[in-house]
Order: sequence, then C-alpha cells, then structure tokens
Amino acid sequence: MKLPVIKKNRKGGFTLIELMVVIAILAALASIGYGPIIDHMNDGDRQKASSNLKSLHTILQQFKTDHGSYPCDATADRLMEDKPDYNFGELKGDSANAYFRQVYYTSSNVSEKPFFAKINSNGLTISAEGDEKLANGAALSRGENAMAYVVRKNSEDPTIKDGVTKSNAPLALCGVYPSRSPYAGTDVKFDNSSFRGHVFVLSCDGSVKDLEKEIEEDENDDTKANLANGKNLFPETKKGRSTAEQYMVLSPEM
Repeated sequence: MKLPVIKKNRKGGFTLIELMVVIAILAALASIGYGPIIDHMNDGDRQKASSNLKSLHTILQQFKTDHGSYPCDATADRLMEDKPDYNFGELKGDSANAYFRQVYYTSSNVSEKPFFAKINSNGLTISAEGDEKLANGAALSRGENAMAYVVRKNSEDPTIKDGVTKSNAPLALCGVYPSRSPYAGTDVKFDNSSFRGHVFVLSCDGSVKDLEKEIEEDENDDTKANLANGKNLFPETKKGRSTAEQYMVLSPEM
C-alpha cells in the first residue's frame, strides 16, 4: 500500500541563500561601476572649472593692461592710495581671494561667477557661485572663490609678492589643496578628491591644462596629491633648471 505523498505549497519569495547571492552580485556590480559613474557625474564640474579659468584669464589680462601687471603687492598699494574710498576687502596677503579682489578696482561690472568651481576638500566646501555682493568688503568673501593664484617672490625681499611675467608660467589653478599659508612653488599640494585626480592650470598665455596624468597620490594622505617625479609646474631656465623656488601658490579662502 502506497502512502499518500503530501505536497507542500511553496510560498512566493526568496530563500536566505538566494538573497545573499543576489546581494553579492549587486555589490560586485556596484564596485565595478562606481568609479565610472562618479567620474561621469563629475564631468560637468570639471568642465565648469576649466571654462571659468578661461574667463578668469580674460579678467586678469584686462587688469594687466590697465595696471601694467597682474595683481600683486605693488598694484594693491597703488589702488589703495588712488581709490581709498573703495572697499572691496583686503587686496593682498596670503590668500588668492585678496589679490583677485583687485580686479574690481578696474571694473565693478566683473562678476564673481568666473571664480567658482565646485570644491569639497578637507571638510571645506564651495558649492554655490558668488552672491555678487561687492561693497563693504564683501567681494569674493570666504567660500566665493575656488581658484588658487600664483605670484613670484620679489628678488630683493621675498616677503613681497610680485606678479607673474613669463607667458608659459602658471597664473591660476583649480584643485589646490586648501592651505592658510602660501605654498612654496616646490611644495604645492593638490586636492585629490573634488575632481577625482584632475587639477586645472591656467597659464599666462590663456591655455588651460589638466594635470590628471601628471599627479600622484601622497603616500601619507590619499586626499592630497603631488606632481609625479620628473614633472614640473613652473617654467625652466635655458639651462633646464626649474624656477619653482621663485614662485608661491596662494590657496583660496574656503
């Protein structure tokens, strides 16, 4: 006599093992696709930074035409003497913001927008363009400028900041790691997070270069990056020697 076979109806759904397999597959796919997805999301931010650097070059070139030099200590002194009633904020010091403010003495129609780039570095963020408020020391206030500025050391007094003169020298950078004090040209650190390894350099000739392939992570801090060995940000002498020690890089106030 055959015993009746009792069939159990399986309810819909996954077993625990099946769920674990699905989760493992999804995690693997996510790890593979995460980098390209984030890179694609950052494309617009990188394009905006590069485009704004080109706009900034136009502004700085006009300033040089009007004042004989890119913003420096000497132009700051002349502007404060010639127009003491103007008040856009500090015009010299240890930040890029101070020197960039000098352009408003040439034209109050200059927008704060070309100084913007989306930065998120070392817990400091610039996520919105300037508010266009300039009076009463409000021009390019903290968080309204993402561009670093390059100056030369005065040959007689290294505490004095002169304007850059060589056409192939860097003039401004986007992607410098925030610092409250100027970087010596040989020691500048780059932000390895905001643009995922991209750093943009504006030269005096108006060209913008992406240093993505020329920087490498700091072995002690993966949020920072350095120029790769053998690479040089600053022009060389006719004998092939670096002039980096003649320059300083001023970070934006964030």
